[in-house]
Amino acid sequence: MVVPVFNEENSLSNCIERLLIQSEIDEILVVDNNSTDSTASIIHKFAEKHDRVRYVFEARQGVVHARNAGFDASTGNIIGRIDADTRVQPGWARAVKGFFQRTTAHSAVAGLTYLFESPFARIHRFALDRQVKQGKFDCERQVLAVAGANMAIRKSAWLAVRERVSDRPDIHEDIDLSLCLRKEGMTIGQIADMRAETSGRRGETPPLEYLKYNQASESVLHLHNIMNWRLKLTIWGDSMLHALVWPVYRLYNFEQERLEFRRLFGRSQGRIMPVHQ
Repeated sequence: MVVPVFNEENSLSNCIERLLIQSEIDEILVVDNNSTDSTASIIHKFAEKHDRVRYVFEARQGVVHARNAGFDASTGNIIGRIDADTRVQPGWARAVKGFFQRTTAHSAVAGLTYLFESPFARIHRFALDRQVKQGKFDCERQVLAVAGANMAIRKSAWLAVRERVSDRPDIHEDIDLSLCLRKEGMTIGQIADMRAETSGRRGETPPLEYLKYNQASESVLHLHNIMNWRLKLTIWGDSMLHALVWPVYRLYNFEQERLEFRRLFGRSQGRIMPVHQ
């Protein structure tokens, strides 16, 4: 398991503790990407108590460099990957292991990712659960891309595309990895039992900053020469949707899980964006 981190002192302990519960995970590589808060000390404390936890340092700033360092240092045949604000659910690792044992057709797998710390968490969960009940995941459907917050890949597949993946920090590295796998003729599956939750705090990110974040999507598609007007409209549509729901996030008290109008007068925080323009 690889967890790239940068200044994640508030969420890291919960993330690691949930990974340690899963006996199927042989190693947990937490990659510190120049954190300036107490992230490094948290990793070291876990590493001192648990042999499965390893501290990895990556000086080159950018999640792509942290991911590469973690993937390169991994020793298992399967590499899991989540973010520091990801909470894997019970049975996550067992689902991943079972998937790769059942099939040799896919080289990577994506899971179902729910939201927490979001005013839309219940709606999002209802929509995903409805798809599960409709059987859309029963056949381990094929998808075009993995999300870095909830994925796993065969080590052999990583080695096959290692020299192909870009190290540009201004693109979405998980989309780039997915497209590189595709160019090598490898496919990605998705399963419903590989469940995790990820923070919805990115919804509080101001619209202009989020627009810059979405430019990374355009950049990676241009890099692979597959940008078209449909994809561009999809990306811009996502930016517009974010702008529409952003006021609700500004009112949302993440700790109390309720709307508070006084938050309009506070400073907007949001998550640190994992791309650098």
